Amino acid sequence: MILLDGHHLSLQDVWRVSCLQSPCQLAESARPLVRRSRELVDKLAAEPRAIYGINTGFGPLSGFRVSNEDQAQHQINLLHHLFVGQGVLYSEVETRAIMLARANALARGYSGIREELIELLIAALNKGILPEIPSEGSVGASGDLVPLAHMGGLLVGLGQARFGGKRLASIDALRQAGLTPAVLRAKEGLALVNGTSVMTALAALATHEADRILRWMELLASCLFQVLGGEPEVLCGQAHMARGFRGQSLVARRISDSLRTHPDYARRIDDHQWGSMPKLVDAGAEIQDPYSLRCVPQVLGAFQEALWHVEEVVTRELNASTDNPLIFPDTGMVIHCGNFYGQQIAMVSDYLRMGLIKTALLAERQIERLVNWRYSRGLPPMLAGGAAGLNSGFSGAQLLATSLAAEARLLGTPASIQTIPTNANNQDVVSMGSIAAKMTRTALPLVWKILAIETLALVQAADLRGKDFVLGSDFRKLHDIVRSVSAQLGSDRPLVTDIEEVTRLLQSEEVQQQCLAPQIENEH
Repeated sequence: MILLDGHHLSLQDVWRVSCLQSPCQLAESARPLVRRSRELVDKLAAEPRAIYGINTGFGPLSGFRVSNEDQAQHQINLLHHLFVGQGVLYSEVETRAIMLARANALARGYSGIREELIELLIAALNKGILPEIPSEGSVGASGDLVPLAHMGGLLVGLGQARFGGKRLASIDALRQAGLTPAVLRAKEGLALVNGTSVMTALAALATHEADRILRWMELLASCLFQVLGGEPEVLCGQAHMARGFRGQSLVARRISDSLRTHPDYARRIDDHQWGSMPKLVDAGAEIQDPYSLRCVPQVLGAFQEALWHVEEVVTRELNASTDNPLIFPDTGMVIHCGNFYGQQIAMVSDYLRMGLIKTALLAERQIERLVNWRYSRGLPPMLAGGAAGLNSGFSGAQLLATSLAAEARLLGTPASIQTIPTNANNQDVVSMGSIAAKMTRTALPLVWKILAIETLALVQAADLRGKDFVLGSDFRKLHDIVRSVSAQLGSDRPLVTDIEEVTRLLQSEEVQQQCLAPQIENEH
């Protein structure tokens, strides 16, 4: 059971609830502050002074007062006017992450919402009642107003939901699950929609996937060294310490550890057979590997450094109060502020996406090294299993990888520097945080497919080296898993299903545990 107190939600928790459907509940420790915040809202709502979103209009209409009698209707009207989302719906995994992130933010106790509403949101999540949340409509300024309105609408029976494999009216889904729709009170509609929970949830999911992609790239680099006879000198810890980046040193060590499961590489690495080793002096003999092999620690090390920063920011935002105004019962204060502004998530989402794109481009170049017989050190042209010319081997798969890499590059434009004023110029500078996070989520499937193609190419290359070719135990494990769904390519055949199946394998929690567990460790 994952306890939500607004302070300790982790990226792993988000993954468990969203993908593994682990249950969660409101922590007992969070309830006192939630109750006291609500009591203060009720007290303030009866007073004559203006308090934003309680007895005033929203955004540029904050100069207009709302009567005490209309405060409840005011909150429903907020959901109504924001219920305008369009486009593709967020997936079930993304929707669960959004609901979890919002529930945890509300559990901090500074939003002035009743604990019954937080419990209703958590109960819907646990029972699998998922509101339909369109992906278009947020500029990440006052948080994710439009998509969160579609999420919050579930609690009052507004809109449509998915439950039990069916599409139902939200009110019917709640009733079938034995839940009663809520009647909103002052501030509660605003508390539901005013925050960064959509962009933060998407960024949390993307960060978890990005970490797994990095680990796969390290393992694939180890495999690439083996099939191309790469020089392990480039993994020497001394060289990486001389530069001083911890991520680069860590990546080099993890690749080296995987390579050490190969007997010859283990000997060469353990005996430190580099630096003093004589190099070939024959004319035309290259004494260094290409950058796609030699500079893997530098490329992936930079991605590791970026990932650490992104993890820190996203985790902090998951456990932040991001609505307006904030309620502080200990001091009796209501603070009007701009914590809903999504710049932090916008910037790190762009940062993460840049790293993912660079990783994809590296993988695409590594595929080129495998299929191009001019550089692959004796491998058949295009990794063809039969007669070259009659068979084109991985030519089509490489075309796909190149196309995917080009598409990923087009997602490289940062969203966090874009701004279009809206809301009658009240929101005159906006973060585009949800768009940045969506773009990163869009890049992820492209990268996974490129990695699947490289994995297939590496396994094919190993088989083409012949029965006497020795694989390290890490490579052998991956080889056997891939061969369980994709036979060695002899004469040409369609590879569409093979690519789909290997993509699925790489994304599988079970396969990640089998292949990556020794490398997944908390070293930050």
